[in-house]
Amino acid sequence: MEASEIRNFFANDIYAMETTGIEIVEVRENYARTHLKVGEKHKNADGVVMGGCIYTLADFTFALAANCGNGTTTTLSSNIIFNSPAPNNDLFAETELVKNGRTVCTFLVRVTDEKERLIATVTCMGFHKN
Repeated sequence: MEASEIRNFFANDIYAMETTGIEIVEVRENYARTHLKVGEKHKNADGVVMGGCIYTLADFTFALAANCGNGTTTTLSSNIIFNSPAPNNDLFAETELVKNGRTVCTFLVRVTDEKERLIATVTCMGFHKN
């Protein structure tokens, strides 16, 4: 799929786009950047951004990049490292293609805050279904 098709396709991802509130900033082949304005619904009992929310942001960003220009790609596995607590402002996720093989791809997703402080590092492996 091309970038415009990706935006249209993932507009149907109700959980990422509507429930979580992720905004697609940029998407092109093997690259995506997303934004999340943190609100009360994103916080855990301790008052910081829930780890699952951070993971959702990273996984969605991976999905955008991995599906743009590569056919249909699904997550095979992922690993997240929480580098620092997330502030209560803005979060951004950005992908970096590590390897794009015939059937398997690997991306590194970095989640940062508005001051570019590293919040989480996520390695995602995907399977190209077609």
